[in-house]
Amino acid sequence: MLTALLIVFPSCREGAVPSLENGRVRLAFDPATGWPVSVMDKASGEEMLDGSVPLWELRDVRDSVLKEATAFLGYRRKPGVLQLSWKTASGIRVTALAGLAAEDSLLHWRISVTGLASGSSVRYPILDFRKLENEDVAFSSWLGRVERDPRTGLGPDKPLIRFSSESPGSLSMQLIASYDRESGRGLYLASNDTLSLSKTFTVELDSARTRFYLTHYPAPEGLSGDWDPGYEVITGPFRGDWMTAAGLYRQWAVRQRWCRESRLAQRQIEGWVSGTGLWIWNRGRSENVLAEALHLQEKTGIPVSVLWHWWCDCGHDDDFPHYLPPREGAETFRDAVNYASARGVHALVYLNTFEWGTSSPGWEEAKPFALRQRDGSFRQFASNTFTGHEIAAMCLHNAFWTDRFAAIADTVLRDYGVAGIYMDEACLSLRCYDPSHGHGVGGGNYWVEDFNSLSSRIRTRAGRTVLAGEGSGEDWIPSLDLFLTLAVSRERYIGGNAEPIPLFQAVYHDYAISFGSYGSLVYPPFDERWPSEFRPEGCETLLPDRYNLQFRMEQARALVYGMQPTIANYHAFLDQARGREMDFALLLARTRMSYLDYLLYGIFERVPAMSIPTARADISKVSIYAARDGRSAVQVTKEIPLLHTGMWRSPDGGLALFIVNIGDESQPVSFSLDPALYGLPAACRACIAGETVARTSEGPLAVSTTIPARGISVIEFAAQ
Repeated sequence: MLTALLIVFPSCREGAVPSLENGRVRLAFDPATGWPVSVMDKASGEEMLDGSVPLWELRDVRDSVLKEATAFLGYRRKPGVLQLSWKTASGIRVTALAGLAAEDSLLHWRISVTGLASGSSVRYPILDFRKLENEDVAFSSWLGRVERDPRTGLGPDKPLIRFSSESPGSLSMQLIASYDRESGRGLYLASNDTLSLSKTFTVELDSARTRFYLTHYPAPEGLSGDWDPGYEVITGPFRGDWMTAAGLYRQWAVRQRWCRESRLAQRQIEGWVSGTGLWIWNRGRSENVLAEALHLQEKTGIPVSVLWHWWCDCGHDDDFPHYLPPREGAETFRDAVNYASARGVHALVYLNTFEWGTSSPGWEEAKPFALRQRDGSFRQFASNTFTGHEIAAMCLHNAFWTDRFAAIADTVLRDYGVAGIYMDEACLSLRCYDPSHGHGVGGGNYWVEDFNSLSSRIRTRAGRTVLAGEGSGEDWIPSLDLFLTLAVSRERYIGGNAEPIPLFQAVYHDYAISFGSYGSLVYPPFDERWPSEFRPEGCETLLPDRYNLQFRMEQARALVYGMQPTIANYHAFLDQARGREMDFALLLARTRMSYLDYLLYGIFERVPAMSIPTARADISKVSIYAARDGRSAVQVTKEIPLLHTGMWRSPDGGLALFIVNIGDESQPVSFSLDPALYGLPAACRACIAGETVARTSEGPLAVSTTIPARGISVIEFAAQ
């Protein structure tokens, strides 16, 4: 919207209130300071802002605020746009644009700064909105999550709750939305960056307000004159919920480069990937991985693929990157891979995209090429709770690391014959502050560009191959074939008040394949390369059956979210020991394979309102590391829905509602569907398995049916 920042506007008279207004919203600024004082939602007559705060903030390379006297130089106006200017005592000049289209409630913000030092950052726009009642905050954190009542826990000892997420990175899209789930009053926060520039989205909540702001990280090469990030921040009131926000974002998103270059949309993905009916995520040697997958495929006839961890010579999250040779020997490994591949079971093997173990051989040689943080330290941490050894991030912008990773990938793909690589931590974008690496210090988009270069290099050398990545992200859609998103089983490894939502799917499902789940019927395994004295009891033995409902919930979420289903730690003995749960998972997998036009290539739509029964369920919190120290809680009790729903539109315009019952009793369902809201003709009908169960010639379509215990119904809608 704001195509040029430094533009000549006619000067406004002294003392006049800088403002923008249309039929939906009014924005006003203090004429003395230039700080915003009002965002009025004209539809409701409600003031959205909670007081006036500085619109921007400058920070130095140490992330300290530059506290300088600032003079407001005034503003200029043209239709739909205000330009405001300030100057600091040290001569730094800040120019901001605020834009408002004729029939839009969303404000468009852009900033330019002259005279920043290398490594500095800019917070803009900073806006304090009034607290919403019954508030949810939806984050596009990989698959997506919604924080229910995010102020829970506020008190004298905790006056502020802060959520910060990186884009590109832990935010799969440039989107956050806050809304009142009762009234639908909402606040939208997004940006429209097409260059993958590093930025941080932040939401701060106290007892009275919600503060939104973005932190921008200018690259040094942009600081010789006016620094302008080249994109806008978009905020303002809207009516609806996270689905509404997804719809607003999708209108822009699907027109961008990453959708035009999507490997799924261009049908560049290997047929075995799009044809996978079920993923098995096992770990260790081939007899614990490929043999189990072959058994399941032969037993069920469902195309099974494998995500394979702990195949390598090093201990997981410990001795990276010393992956080669495979722990069972190159010849045995290669023979097992070839045997499984010839029978249609393909494997993705684990490699970490950029970590090096600081206790591993070669670390001293690697240090000069490792990522440096603001304070000059390495980005290192001990994720392995059993060894306590740390791993450190390498910088992708150097040949030392990318040559090594590409060589490992080449050996794995061409010499060992695996079908593809799972690149752990792929969908992250880090900032490096080492000036000797040849990239901009801190900010810029080199990280995503360097990942794209690395993935292209791997594909060029290996030929037909598959690359998957951890998480999901719009910036990686052209580079990766599929995304491992674990939100369907977030209770096992994160917990908290947040609930998973298919936010990424609501925007990008028809452009990117998602899979993955920690959903398991057995206790997690233990890496044979880890110290045996830390091995927990019961590894890969049956979990208590009180967690079966949780497993069904995870499988149901995956199906209605349009993901490829995944079972973690599958073993043949589960066919008998947990027969009902395996039958349920296989029922959903077969159903999905019958409806790929919806669940592989379709677009996510809003589910009609209906009453959803719930039940108290025991939830396992045990994962590879989580709750394995003998001190942490191993379970919680949670109210969960017994019905899981997803509405999908196929490329040819078909519309289908998928309803999964995870409970042990059948459940009646009734709902009304307005044909006009879904583009259906006034005379339409609802069908289950080809049989008409409801019809209308005018008005809402009223549907009543019963979902069988541990079952699924697919309701399709069409013209009469």
